[in-house]
Amino acid sequence: MRDIRGSKISMVFQDPLTSLNPVFKIGIQIAEMLQVHRNKRKKAALECAVQLLKDVGIPSPEQRIYDYPHQMSGGMRQRIMIAMALACDPQLIIADEPTTALDVTVQAQIIDLLHHLKQTRDLALLLITHDLGIVAETAQNVAVMYAGRIMEYTNVTTLFLKFEGYSPVQFLKAR
Repeated sequence: MRDIRGSKISMVFQDPLTSLNPVFKIGIQIAEMLQVHRNKRKKAALECAVQLLKDVGIPSPEQRIYDYPHQMSGGMRQRIMIAMALACDPQLIIADEPTTALDVTVQAQIIDLLHHLKQTRDLALLLITHDLGIVAETAQNVAVMYAGRIMEYTNVTTLFLKFEGYSPVQFLKAR
């Protein structure tokens, strides 16, 4: 399982503040992924951490690797979680409610970032969300779950026509 976790499949958790270790600096936490899964030395891993922070839009990443999680905003912490998920070039990223507790502007930025990374890094994204707006904007296929079971699996257009009477575009305009 260790060969799969982190290197083939990565996870972005809902609450980055509780997912990040408060006593370790951001750079160390990202570098650890590379040291464990890619056998990189500490200096090389920290250089990769800087690049990953650049890739997810963290300003001044050379300085930010020395910051602690509590010194970052919620959106920046979520970007750090995304950087950690990308560290080993996974084939699949599972994002569990990645926009929870973020303001609307930052939510849009995080969703745009995930979509951009999906396209540019040729990876699959499994997005877990209750937000139908996010589903309408980002999803191609949707699995509706209830009590841990898939109740419906279809493409996003069919889902909105069936359950809401809207196409995803109509749904977004109606919001």
